[in-house]
Amino acid sequence: MLNPFLRMRGYLETLLPLETPRRKVVQILSVILVVEGLSVVMLFSYAALWIGLASLIFGAVLLSLLRSNIIEKVEKSESPGIRLIHYFVRLVGGEYVVMVIGAIVVTAVVLYNQFISARPDLGDIDTISIMFGVVLMLYPLFCERFRVEMGFAVIFIGTVVILLVLPQALQSLTDESGSSAAGDWYVHYMLAAPFAGILDLLGIPTESVGNLVTIEFRDGSINTLQISAYCAGLYSFSIFLSAFIAFVLVFERLEKRVLMVALLLGLAAAYLGNLFRMVVIGVVGYFEGMDALHWTHENVGWAIFLGWSAGFWYLILQYSEKDAKHESGGLDGAK
Repeated sequence: MLNPFLRMRGYLETLLPLETPRRKVVQILSVILVVEGLSVVMLFSYAALWIGLASLIFGAVLLSLLRSNIIEKVEKSESPGIRLIHYFVRLVGGEYVVMVIGAIVVTAVVLYNQFISARPDLGDIDTISIMFGVVLMLYPLFCERFRVEMGFAVIFIGTVVILLVLPQALQSLTDESGSSAAGDWYVHYMLAAPFAGILDLLGIPTESVGNLVTIEFRDGSINTLQISAYCAGLYSFSIFLSAFIAFVLVFERLEKRVLMVALLLGLAAAYLGNLFRMVVIGVVGYFEGMDALHWTHENVGWAIFLGWSAGFWYLILQYSEKDAKHESGGLDGAK
């Protein structure tokens, strides 16, 4: 008797036959759901946490049921990313040493928060670190069946740790203010000033000084917002760049020129998406007050991030599929 997983796979094979457009659309959707589910969880809004988890779980199940053509091709010829993972595993002493390292990471974060940190509750950096530890713990259990997916997850979250967690951890040890000249310049000129300028164009009295933006709400009250690293797009930039690096290393389906163009477009989309998020927050605050502004700040960012990045990854994966098919056709013609 077939187990539920095989029965579900059979139903999907009937509904979504191989090489059909609707199957490819669902395959692309499943990849987007996994990446963006991880992203929403890492962006760390308690209000949106369940949505991120649901997206991650649903996308992973779909991906395992359909086994994307891209993944099947990577399995036949190992990509640089998969080779990099194998090198790391050999370097540390084997798959189960990787599991131990993951357990140490999770334990260290929990113990630090309970006995050393002034704030015992888990923050965004803690959550990302724990997710990285959990992925390392799961890797030996699933690397045989889901070698590509697990390799992508390790590189993706590992790169987020390198780009986001380690710099902030080192900065917190050396600089309690948590600021830098370059960071202050970026916040003021690339976000606070454009944010204030756009609100002014919309008829909302606004001015910015450094990382502070002062808005006169419709009821006449004056409110000052402080733009933090989170608001400045540090997280969305880091998560997008990590996903892009993992995609390139694991799937490696685009020419270098195309990769550079795609990377620049993605970074530009991340910047504009974050600026749009801030404008939405300011407009809501102007009309509805500070309570509505805070609610929008906590709940709208992940949806905007999900929207632009889903469109970006859809286009990238579609191009990747077409490029792979073109190469395959060229080889067949040569024969």
